[in-house]
Amino acid sequence: MIRTPPKYCQYAGGACDQAFEGIKPSVGIFLYPSEPQQIAAAIESAAEDLELSRGGNWLTWRKFAIAGQVIFCAICKRMRFADFVAADVTTLNFNLLFEIGFGIGLGLPVIPIRDASYLRDKDAFNDLGLLDTLGYTDFRNAEDLVQKIGELRPEPLPPLVSSSPDSALYVLRSRHETEGEVVLASILRRSFLEFRTFDADETPRLSLHEARKQVATSVGVIAHLLDAAREGATVHNARCALVAGLAMSQGKTVVLLQEGERVQPIDYRDVVSWYSRPDQIERLIEKPLRQVMQRFFDRSLTTVESPRGLLQKLDIGDVAAENEVRPLQSYFVPTGQYEEAKRGHARLVVGRKGSGKTAIFYALNAAFESRTSHVVLALKPEGHQLSRLRESVLEQLTPGVREYLLTAFWNSILLAELARKITEDEISWAHRDEARRRPYERVALLHEQFGMAEEGDFSQRLLHQINRVIAVFSTRDSVEVGEITEHLFRVDLRELTDAVGDFLSLKEETWMLVDNLDKGWPTLGVTAIDILIVRTLLEATRKLQRQLDRKGVDFRAMVFLRNDVYEHLVDQTPDRGKETAIVLDWDDREVLKEMVRRRIIATTGLDGTFDAIWGALFESTIGAQQSFHYMVDRTLMRPRDLLMFIRRAIEVATNRGHEKVTAEDIRHAEESYSNDMLQSVTFELRDVQAGSTDWVYAFLDSEVRISQRQVQERIRPLCGEADVDRAIELLVWFGFLGVARGRMEDSRYAFDVRYDMKKLLAPLTREAGFFVIHPAFRRALECRM
Repeated sequence: MIRTPPKYCQYAGGACDQAFEGIKPSVGIFLYPSEPQQIAAAIESAAEDLELSRGGNWLTWRKFAIAGQVIFCAICKRMRFADFVAADVTTLNFNLLFEIGFGIGLGLPVIPIRDASYLRDKDAFNDLGLLDTLGYTDFRNAEDLVQKIGELRPEPLPPLVSSSPDSALYVLRSRHETEGEVVLASILRRSFLEFRTFDADETPRLSLHEARKQVATSVGVIAHLLDAAREGATVHNARCALVAGLAMSQGKTVVLLQEGERVQPIDYRDVVSWYSRPDQIERLIEKPLRQVMQRFFDRSLTTVESPRGLLQKLDIGDVAAENEVRPLQSYFVPTGQYEEAKRGHARLVVGRKGSGKTAIFYALNAAFESRTSHVVLALKPEGHQLSRLRESVLEQLTPGVREYLLTAFWNSILLAELARKITEDEISWAHRDEARRRPYERVALLHEQFGMAEEGDFSQRLLHQINRVIAVFSTRDSVEVGEITEHLFRVDLRELTDAVGDFLSLKEETWMLVDNLDKGWPTLGVTAIDILIVRTLLEATRKLQRQLDRKGVDFRAMVFLRNDVYEHLVDQTPDRGKETAIVLDWDDREVLKEMVRRRIIATTGLDGTFDAIWGALFESTIGAQQSFHYMVDRTLMRPRDLLMFIRRAIEVATNRGHEKVTAEDIRHAEESYSNDMLQSVTFELRDVQAGSTDWVYAFLDSEVRISQRQVQERIRPLCGEADVDRAIELLVWFGFLGVARGRMEDSRYAFDVRYDMKKLLAPLTREAGFFVIHPAFRRALECRM
């Protein structure tokens, strides 16, 4: 196989463009540097003696027909038609090491030869270590070399057990964390390509077996060559040369980056990209990275084809879980947080707007409601209705009375809703035997007497009770605490609690789910009374749990809240450890992949891995980044944002008559998506602070990275000196602005640090960081890089 032109060659940038006809096979070829001359002369003399004494074709590189050809192409062809390669390693020569790696990669027997009396680079070879396991053939002169070569029966290295690529890149790092290496690492992390790393600081020497294995199981190799003046540069660059030779012989994509402009070894000079400034690196590696991505994904795309018209059928689903309750069941992703909630390990589920709280609410309801052994009460109150209660009653009460009233209010509401759930949904189950029928009928009777048996949904019933509370307080100048329940409720709550508990004790579990409580409450603008409403709801669920526990009822209550409301709750709760919370943070992109994969499968019928399915419908790369991660990076790490962007891209591709979403379709969709995101953040800011809608527009035509002083100067005319810090804090909290510790550092946003603002802003307090405008808003604001 090695005597046919390879399908991919780094020099050709594709299929090999060389002719292999007419090349005379050779027994062995000798590769060596031209210096020292005395050693080169001994090797050339030995090659002539071997040809005369043993017959066959014995070649040195000086006999290759190189005129008019790319030098390494001539060497490559001759190596492919040799039985073995003898390579002189008396001195450390980068060309020779590259050729040794190339020969090993081709599967040829490679014999390192050396004049053991010449000691100039002995220490460097010891530090390198790569050739130790091959063993050296020592010689003193041409006659000695002829004898020893003649006695050898060279064999290639045994093949690796497994050599199919399972990683995109193998990256060679030096001991020095240079600015170039920092930037390179940042680019690779942003690309989200799978890569493995050799780090000379962690593992001083790389073994030949490890190098072969890592190269064989990768699609490409990236090596960062050090400036020759740096400590350890010789050994590091030698290691890179040999590994690059291994990789090129196997048709891998090879990227060699060089600090500063240097004359490179001629064998691989044309594949080295040099830079004078680290910010040039991304441009240099964009094309090879895109090639690596495509080749990596192509391995899995052969099993999935995109039939014509499939894109038009694709429905990624609604961005709001409320609008797709039934379809959601077919593609809901059971995350770790969902499993924790399902086990009832917390009383709160906390997350940002659009983070999937409502999806978990519906998934839990669906998981239990079909079981006759369970009772599931799913409630979605309207926050604005509670605002009416606050304005009409609560603001006029003393704190003690206010808390007592709200706790009693919630206790009665929750108890009545449980009774209603039993009355409406359990009649068939209850009438199957006498033991269940009697407690059921008792609950039904008391619920009717309670006065909340009216028709309508929960919001209507809640509003009815709120109106009753308002009516009581509007007709009397004052109400004593002890009289509150007497005026509000027409039935003894203890009797109703006992009846509900007797019936629920016949069940395995009882669940109460409360969502939507904070809907309509302004982000970061909730009041102390709003928090009291939440706190008393939680207290009422604990009270109800204690009451039902006496009847042997396994009762679980779970309230779904926005994270900003939860932060206020923690701040205003004396016993902060009382409320355990499950926090929804989408910091694992693999979960986002699975969410998208399931939605695609649900409407297209495609099946397979995410990479295969995504690649069937979307172009895999945009520039030097995977297209999926390109889109994720332009979200605030919320499922809602990602679905919105994907829908925009599908719309553009469909309108253009494309069978697949192209990179250009995604870029075009990004503009409208960015405008959507900008509008959304202005609405959220408006809910918090009057006059804030123009703050984000202060950054029109801004640079992406901007100093703290520049941010203050842009904001100050819109909010005044006194409110500058508050305005910046809000822009950071909503994810509009992030922080980078340096010009080349990756940016972090509030959601990356779980809204720990002190941690996020720490670099700015030390004057060692910059603000960064989030990628979601850059296109809309026409920001400059």
